[in-house]
Amino acid sequence: MTAKNSTSTGRIQSFWLTARIVAVNVLFVAGVTFILLMPKLQSRALDELEVGDIATEDIRAPREISYVSQIETDLAKEAAAANIQDIFTDPNPRTSREQIVKARQLMSYIKDVRADSFASESLKQTYLQAITLVDLSTETLDRLIQIPDSQFEMVESESASLIEEAMSGTVKEGHVEEIANQLELKVSTDMPEDLIPLTVEISRKLIKANSMLNVEETETQRQNARNAVPDIRHNYMLGEVMVRAGERIDELDYEALTALGLTSQSITWMDIASAFLIALLSAVLISVYLLGFARDWLHNPGRLLLILALFLIFAFIAQVMVPNSNILPYLFPAAALSLALTTLIGAEFAALVAVVLAITVGSLANSPFEIATLMTVSGLFAAGSLRRTSRLNTFFISGLAAATASIAVILIFKLPNQTDTTYVLQLILLTILNGLLSAGIALVLLFVIGSLTGMATSLKLTDLQRPDNVLQRKLQNEALGTYQHSLAVANVAEAAAQAINADSLLARVGALYHDIGKVTNPGFFIENRTEGGRNPHDDISPLASARIIRAHVTDGLELAKRHRLPPRVTDFIAEHHGTMPILFFMHKAKEEAAQSGSEIDESQFCYDGPTPHSPETAILMLSDSCEVAARANRPASSQEIEELVTRIVQQRLDYNQLDDSQLTLTEIKLIKESIVRTLKGIYHPRIKYPGDKHPEALKPGTRASLPPSTDQDAVEEDNTPTPPPAIYSEALTPDEAPSSMPDDAD
Repeated sequence: MTAKNSTSTGRIQSFWLTARIVAVNVLFVAGVTFILLMPKLQSRALDELEVGDIATEDIRAPREISYVSQIETDLAKEAAAANIQDIFTDPNPRTSREQIVKARQLMSYIKDVRADSFASESLKQTYLQAITLVDLSTETLDRLIQIPDSQFEMVESESASLIEEAMSGTVKEGHVEEIANQLELKVSTDMPEDLIPLTVEISRKLIKANSMLNVEETETQRQNARNAVPDIRHNYMLGEVMVRAGERIDELDYEALTALGLTSQSITWMDIASAFLIALLSAVLISVYLLGFARDWLHNPGRLLLILALFLIFAFIAQVMVPNSNILPYLFPAAALSLALTTLIGAEFAALVAVVLAITVGSLANSPFEIATLMTVSGLFAAGSLRRTSRLNTFFISGLAAATASIAVILIFKLPNQTDTTYVLQLILLTILNGLLSAGIALVLLFVIGSLTGMATSLKLTDLQRPDNVLQRKLQNEALGTYQHSLAVANVAEAAAQAINADSLLARVGALYHDIGKVTNPGFFIENRTEGGRNPHDDISPLASARIIRAHVTDGLELAKRHRLPPRVTDFIAEHHGTMPILFFMHKAKEEAAQSGSEIDESQFCYDGPTPHSPETAILMLSDSCEVAARANRPASSQEIEELVTRIVQQRLDYNQLDDSQLTLTEIKLIKESIVRTLKGIYHPRIKYPGDKHPEALKPGTRASLPPSTDQDAVEEDNTPTPPPAIYSEALTPDEAPSSMPDDAD
């Protein structure tokens, strides 16, 4: 039944976790989609204006644009086509001969009608009106019957001559009338004046085009001419006046307004689909990374909301700066988000978000590829160059690194096409300013996030390691020995963290606060007592002593909560002893129990844990134990230090204290070597000079001068009883136990 309840509870928790993750992703997609559509929602609609209306105010371009004027381009194409002359076939000589033959046949028929002596005048006219070869007027036909034979022969001869002469050249289709109009000028001067109209009319009717229009070739040439005309583009800069107040809107003005989307307020389904797909792609990329490399973030919806909020803030700023300017995109501080996320999560995740943000910003820009490339490079260089987040100047160095990379991108895109050197220099200066601005914004973000959420940001950690911090002051005033011990452990832990590329700043700050609970009962911890002083543990039972020693963890957690220490720092307090037993008092309790014939509950002599769950807290556990052992035993040689550290590390491994620390054996080896190296520098063997001896004990109430100057640090107290080898401190093996009282806490 318990197993079923446990399974059911696990499923419910998994369901709610999944629901929270889905909810955050839905918010992310909805927010990014809305931000991408905002430029279209905010555009000033002028759809009530029509061609011919008067503009009531200056209409300015809301963004930089270059568009093709279809109206002017079409007019230019038609003008080019109109310049192409009609193309005709070569003159057909057969056509000329056919028309001359027809002329002779016509005149021969008329001559036969004229010669018919039996036909009356009216019958002759009837015969002539039946002619279908040409359409001659009634007056012309009457005249042809009435004129004398000599004149008829002159008309016949001159008509054939005119037709032959006119059609000997090129008579283009559609241009016959032009040739016919010139016939009168070509009539022989011997022709009587009254016969000229008659001759010209007959000739005009028989002239026919001998060169036909080549429609297909003509259209092909005109289409080629149209195709050769380039598109006519119009350019408007941001804020440039398109139509002045009081001017009438013509077709070209309306076309420009349409190109800028000022004549329509509607958003198409394609706009929505594009924005939605960009947002969905961004959410998927981030979710896939978190699932694969930062799964613990998925169990913290608050952190997911933090990522969501940061991304949406920067996307909104991009929506304000990028679409409406060709200058401000170069001032958009994309690197600030990378710097902040590198500090909060890590460089890999910051690099991913930089790419996602670049895709989003690029979709808003007039030059999407250039701006997306600029944002990607800036974000990647910012994330990759930020190393030691404990120093504020590193943020500005990373900002300048991002600016340098951005300058390279600007030169790549601008140099081939940009001849305005002043403009390029302006962009470079803006980019440098952007790098410094990004560093400043990142620091502000980290300060705000650290203050509102309690996260262990670099600024928060830097502030916590200050000696004048409230808790550090409390340690100095109430447990000075513990404070000095914490400083020594901090140095050891910081060096060890650097050796495996862990968070050295976090390790140092965690070491400074891991023992703050000792201020509750400082006198029960040996580092806060003077040598030879009374040991308060002598007056209480081993179990009571163990409870007091264990309490410094819970007391420390209470102080951490009261002073709002970040959870990552609080972990060091809870995990620095793990679930290790307090061996000294447990062994002492066992001896007393054996004498009385009873047994003890060993769990009461063990720390509550948990064991270290991060490399940094594991480093603190090892550094703390090794520093205590070295301070208590004062190893006389480098070999003794190495052996001491090896024993302590192995002991923690034997007690399974490092199982959840995410450390590899290689990293543990590097940590051990770093601890040995640091302890050698702190507790290096010292020379013992001849004649060194213990100073005589002072009698109560007497004064004595200082002994001769000797290296007393190398002298061991030997007038106190040494505990049996079987007695352990909670942190030390028998060989590591000090000669007097073991360190009750460490």
